[in-house]
Amino acid sequence: MFAILSDDTVWLLQRGLAVPSDTFRLPKGMFSCVVVPMRSPLVPAVLLFCVAAILLCGCIEPPIKEPVVTVQDIRLEDVSLRTMTFNTTIIIFNPNGFGVDLNRVAFDVYYDDSGDHYLGHGERTNITVKENGNTTVTVPVIIGNAPAVQAFGSLMQHGSLEIKVNGSAFIDVKVTEFEEKFENRRTFSTEDFGAFIPLSSPGGSGINLTGGLRQLGGLLGVVAG
Repeated sequence: MFAILSDDTVWLLQRGLAVPSDTFRLPKGMFSCVVVPMRSPLVPAVLLFCVAAILLCGCIEPPIKEPVVTVQDIRLEDVSLRTMTFNTTIIIFNPNGFGVDLNRVAFDVYYDDSGDHYLGHGERTNITVKENGNTTVTVPVIIGNAPAVQAFGSLMQHGSLEIKVNGSAFIDVKVTEFEEKFENRRTFSTEDFGAFIPLSSPGGSGINLTGGLRQLGGLLGVVAG
């Protein structure tokens, strides 16, 4: 720190006389003091140095913080004779005071039956992520007929179907790109599929949920064949 002193204070110092107690009081965190008389030719240089130091401090940016990516939800969206659709909702939390770019989010969908069995792939690109908060991205994944038949077979055998999502988000934060990996699972019951199955036969007689699922599974198998 620099202290610019009056001529009277310098005169007292040169003669070893006492000066006011607060003349050299330093702000908290300062550890040194350079005495510069007011009429010294160094005054302009000292002032210039102080201004430059203040401006430099104002230009220093806070450190870049790494975004966080999580899977909020995996939802069964639709079931038809040809496909099955799952919606995956992903949340990107950006802790920085500026927006960032989600260059790409990509993931694979599996069902678990004594191991992972591939169902499909989901991907979105070029999404703006807002500053200091969450950005939500929903990606639909359409499951083709053949893997859908296999998934229905597992559902009928076990009474439930565990869906797994596994992927990465590639986030551009100014001069660097972060790869944020994510994974989540959700177990669906036969009742979850029941909303997409009409529980009546063409003749008007009712059928139960299990019968409807078997009927839909059989139709999917016929279409696949």
